[in-house]
Amino acid sequence: MATPHTQIEWAREKEITARYGLSHMILFSLRKAGKIRTCSLKGEGKKYGARLFNVSSIEAFLASQEALETSAL
Repeated sequence: MATPHTQIEWAREKEITARYGLSHMILFSLRKAGKIRTCSLKGEGKKYGARLFNVSSIEAFLASQEALETSAL
């Protein structure tokens, strides 16, 4: 994905899955619930495109889940 010195802003599902261990279904559910940001790159008149996931929104969601878990202890 990114070198240790750079932070990427957007990534494909395959990269997010490899980096964070989040499955397709989890990513789909989080996107549908508005908990993470995504962007679809689909050309006009095209049936399919590429969906990109915002890395910082995923990291923010994970941090919020960690905070909930920590506060429950």
